[in-house]
Amino acid sequence: MAGHQRPLFVLFGASLTEYSFQPGGWGASLADYYSRKADILLRGFHGWNTRRAVAVLEKFFPKDHPSQPALVIVFFGSNDAACPLRSGKGQHVPLQEYKANLRQICAHIKGLSDMSRVVLITPPPVFEEARRAHARRKWGINAGNYPDRTNERAQEYAEACVDVAKEMDVGVVDLWNAIQRTKEWETECLSDGLHLSPIGNQILLEELLKVLKSANWVPNLHWESLPNDFDEPSLYDYVHPSVELATNDLQQFTVQ
Repeated sequence: MAGHQRPLFVLFGASLTEYSFQPGGWGASLADYYSRKADILLRGFHGWNTRRAVAVLEKFFPKDHPSQPALVIVFFGSNDAACPLRSGKGQHVPLQEYKANLRQICAHIKGLSDMSRVVLITPPPVFEEARRAHARRKWGINAGNYPDRTNERAQEYAEACVDVAKEMDVGVVDLWNAIQRTKEWETECLSDGLHLSPIGNQILLEELLKVLKSANWVPNLHWESLPNDFDEPSLYDYVHPSVELATNDLQQFTVQ
């Protein structure tokens, strides 16, 4: 968009990103915090893994674009960590390829400009009982016998995500561990054993803001550090009528 611009934050991920603008979602809350400070652009696609993300890097983040994002929040891994199928179809991406894909994503985004920052978010934990119940409701009673995800596998991918963040010198939200610090996280923080409840969304938001506040970036991208847009004094700023009326009344009384 030509003309006046604010810093651009891009949310790039799968369903946990796509649904983040629903009521109580972490993306909607982030946009509220950054009102008049930054523009929040949603690029979430349910079902996607890092293979699909890598395939669209050049299209979504062209290096020759005149305006580059200040921050890209990358949230993939829950689908990469899905249990593999014998046919090779489906969402699963082997762990080492997942790490390689994250490296490529980070390198590409950091290469957009000297001011483009990255934060990775790990996959959340998985409540396997709820995933089995979800499968039975959607595909029939026997579907619950075939798990699509496990919490053990989610942990492996979460740890890999943290490792890549350290290697690539980018921010990271360890959502897998953060959520499990909540009592009864299985039902309090997750809606279907995978996707986030309002409480889970709030945890993610709080952890993300901590990362942004503590990051050694210039400028700092935490919402408290960014100026409000068009915050200079104006003739059109709100003035309550009593302020002028009270002054006029006092002057009239003095003249009499």
